[in-house]
Amino acid sequence: MILTKKQRRIEWALAIVMIILSLFFLFPVIWMIANSFKPDAAITADMNSIRAFIPPAPGGGFFENYVSIITDTSFLRYMGNTLLYAAALIVLSVIVNGLAGYALAKIDFPFRERWLLIIMMLMIVPMETIITIHFLFIAKMGLLNTVVGYILPMIVNPFNIFLFRQVFISLPDDVWEAAQLDHCSAIKYFFTMVLPMSKTVVATVSVFTFLSVWNDYLWPSLVFTSSDLLTAQIGLNSITANVNTTMGMTLALITMVTIPVIIIYSLFSKQIVEGVVSTGSKEG
Repeated sequence: MILTKKQRRIEWALAIVMIILSLFFLFPVIWMIANSFKPDAAITADMNSIRAFIPPAPGGGFFENYVSIITDTSFLRYMGNTLLYAAALIVLSVIVNGLAGYALAKIDFPFRERWLLIIMMLMIVPMETIITIHFLFIAKMGLLNTVVGYILPMIVNPFNIFLFRQVFISLPDDVWEAAQLDHCSAIKYFFTMVLPMSKTVVATVSVFTFLSVWNDYLWPSLVFTSSDLLTAQIGLNSITANVNTTMGMTLALITMVTIPVIIIYSLFSKQIVEGVVSTGSKEG
């Protein structure tokens, strides 16, 4: 399709407007990253000038705030814990919610539509309303202050089940029939055929799960009491609450927490959009 000069001018104008608007949203992030390399005196001195958005020239103390965090705190351990929990939950979430979604999409069992209705109703229930039940359940099982106690209530997610179900509805049944002719079991078919054909929704659920674990504060603060098991958000709060933590160290901490989220979303933003759009377009 060949655009006219007027259409090209309109597109350029829209692009410029979007860039300007995006810069307004990015200003806090730019300020945070730029000042994370400065000592407190420089942050205060540059506060009311354009230099507040410009990092200092690289020198001997350029990474001083980050070095202080790494050497004087346990924040790297907290980040490692969070990455470990996220990796475990991503695998379990894809398997458990994927199997549930496949059952709702392709297996005819009693009251299937009612189960689907219940799951859809659970999607509107906020986590804060059932977190007390989760805590009492974990406490009764003696799993407080354990990784299993933290992960167990977070595996099943009604929204993830619904995402999988909506995508699996569109999978052709003749592939399953052909797999049965080759004596392929239902479980083997799910892992070798269904999941590879649904990479978009797998990526979407994985990213949502990672973001949920990475940003979670309330649930791990209830489950964990040992400092060896704390997550990044709790570690961030405890370190910044220390009177010896400078403003530059605080900004460096927030930057370290924010950058992984930006990277993950940048890498998988296309899959997230495709997964959500394709989910909304499915019928059934």
